[in-house]
Amino acid sequence: MTKEKKKDANGNLKINFKDKRMQRIIIAVFTLIIAFSIVLHGSTPKRYRMTLDTKSEYDITAPRDIVNTIKTEQNSIEAAEAEEPEMKEIRDASILVMNKLTSFLSLVNRTRNNFNKTISSLELEMDDDYDELFEKELEKAVLSIEERSEETGYEFSEEQIIYLISEAEDEEIEEFENVMMEMISDIMIEDITEDNLAARIVELQNNISNSNLNQELKNIGIIVSNYILKPNRTIDTVATRIKKEQAYNDPANIVTIEKGQRILSVGDTVTEDKLKILEELNLLETKSRFDYLLALAILTILVMLLLLLILYMNNFCKKVLYNRNDLILLSIVILLTLFIARWVHEYSTLLIPIFLATMLISILLNVKLALMVNLVLTIAISIMTNGEFKFMFMALISGTFSAFLVSRANQRNKLTIAGGMIALLNVVAIVPINLIHKSGWNTILQDGAIVLVNGLISTVFTIGLLPTLESTFNIITPMRLLELGNPNQPLLKRLLTEAPGTYHHSLMVGNLAEVGAEAVGGNALLARVGAYFHDIGKLKRPNFFSENQMTENPHHKMTPNLSALVITSHVTDGMEMAKKYKIPLAIKDIILQHHGTTLVAYFFHKAKKSEKSEMVDESKFRYEGVKPKSKEGAVVMLADSVEAAVRSMPDKTEGKIEGLIRKIIKDKLNDGQLDHCELTLKDLDGIAKSFMKVFSGFFHAREEYPNIKKEVQKNEKGDNNKSDESEEASEEIATTNEKLSTDEKS
Repeated sequence: MTKEKKKDANGNLKINFKDKRMQRIIIAVFTLIIAFSIVLHGSTPKRYRMTLDTKSEYDITAPRDIVNTIKTEQNSIEAAEAEEPEMKEIRDASILVMNKLTSFLSLVNRTRNNFNKTISSLELEMDDDYDELFEKELEKAVLSIEERSEETGYEFSEEQIIYLISEAEDEEIEEFENVMMEMISDIMIEDITEDNLAARIVELQNNISNSNLNQELKNIGIIVSNYILKPNRTIDTVATRIKKEQAYNDPANIVTIEKGQRILSVGDTVTEDKLKILEELNLLETKSRFDYLLALAILTILVMLLLLLILYMNNFCKKVLYNRNDLILLSIVILLTLFIARWVHEYSTLLIPIFLATMLISILLNVKLALMVNLVLTIAISIMTNGEFKFMFMALISGTFSAFLVSRANQRNKLTIAGGMIALLNVVAIVPINLIHKSGWNTILQDGAIVLVNGLISTVFTIGLLPTLESTFNIITPMRLLELGNPNQPLLKRLLTEAPGTYHHSLMVGNLAEVGAEAVGGNALLARVGAYFHDIGKLKRPNFFSENQMTENPHHKMTPNLSALVITSHVTDGMEMAKKYKIPLAIKDIILQHHGTTLVAYFFHKAKKSEKSEMVDESKFRYEGVKPKSKEGAVVMLADSVEAAVRSMPDKTEGKIEGLIRKIIKDKLNDGQLDHCELTLKDLDGIAKSFMKVFSGFFHAREEYPNIKKEVQKNEKGDNNKSDESEEASEEIATTNEKLSTDEKS
């Protein structure tokens, strides 16, 4: 028994990919991953390339209700700001500001005085290093002011500090002090709050700029003004906060864009709030993000649909579930439909050709499976269409009808007719939905035209894909069988011209096989076409088979062993030809199984007589084929044997024919050739009766014409002198009642 997993030399588990169960799991996982990618991509809204203050090139509507956060925020802020705050005075605020200014001015004066005294002493000493000492003292003075500036927050440049210490005149410094004290005192008299502090600073700076100070001192005063002012009034935060929060949270401030409402139209300017909305909806290419919750939701739904499909197949379509090729075909059809739906739904959801999958699966696999796949695909595609009700209704109703309409289509023209009916059903399904929703006549006509085209396109694609899928996956459909059964088929044409006896034998076997398969509930058309091809291996050596012989029999010069080898090789030769001409697998199985492992009785007995020994190896005189595994293969085997035997009967009365038929069937059963097929004894009785109906019509009694009676009698006398080969054939019928097909007669 093959295991799914086995251990290697190191004891590690290895996966056996040849295991059929593992192959089914791989196909299911692969299908799930690809389907998930397609559905997720289709469910993700189209993204746009937008930049601020540019013109929109698209008409964009909201896929869901969305709040315009920027506009809402603006409204909330405006409402809150419109509320007047409650104010209260800050005591000692003006004193603190003036003290800070006085402290700064005192620092400047103190530093200037110390520096001037030091420089004056250096000048008296007349030291040669005066310049160097001057620079050092200046650096110390600058450093002292910078250190204090870090404490007070002033940010003066080194040049400005040097100017205050060594370059400015005393009169300029005095004027600077007066101006700053006066202007700051005037400002502090006014109401200064946290909200208008910046405005008061700007006002102070403007006043400094308009003063009579030189530019350097103006710049220094402006820097001081950035840090000197403090609020002298403050808001009553508790009362004001409550008041502003109420105004801010007023629902009237919220701006909502409802689902389906236009966000941007072509030519509109892309504003900040519209750009923000697109970003929140994940509709921007430049700021797109992966939606993990959406992906998880879609994956969960698809896993549930996959499990539902597997459970359904396990109960109703086991043959498909346990056939690798059928599963691959099912996967391809599902993924192809999803792929087409992904790109089509952007133009119109009603144009999605979901019927393509339903029709292909109904024709190629199973009509029951087609119904479930239609349901699964409808749900999966509806995720991409945001639950478009019109599509779901049309897909469920018309898709179900389509599975039944094409299931019995055995010709291309019937499939075309079914496609036309599906197109009309689409219209019949979509019009009432529009009427229920009170749609206008323009919408009704437009939708009707779209679904009509959908049905026709789905049929065209189905007809176009069928031959490729049939040949690729070796699937037999009635249409494919009718094409193979056409007399102009290359192999049948060769059989007619190169082996005419075999050709006519195959036609008769086809008639028998068809009625036999009908009697046991098998595929009658497959049995007939399989019978047409069952002896194509004889094309390799047609003259070695008696039905094609017009001259001397080549077996007279051959040993029984060699003759048996030539006769039995027509099965393997037929398989090679079928492979070369790309004949479907079901027919190749009939070619391989139509003799099973039966004995080539004539040459076996001939070998026993010639060697006069009981030690002849019987296995060398048996076909190396496979015992029939299907009803159709078993019926073709029986029809082949019966047709050859009845053809060789000298006296073809109805009773003798029926006796021979039942004897051949009984011998095949006793030989174990029917052990592997699903035929019961009741089925075998039905096959025998159906064969008799065909022979009753073929060998019915006829009145002989008077003028040829003598000729007939003369020929009957001549039959007494028939060749040894014909005597052997008659003896074979009489003694063994085995099949004497044309390949067993010499």
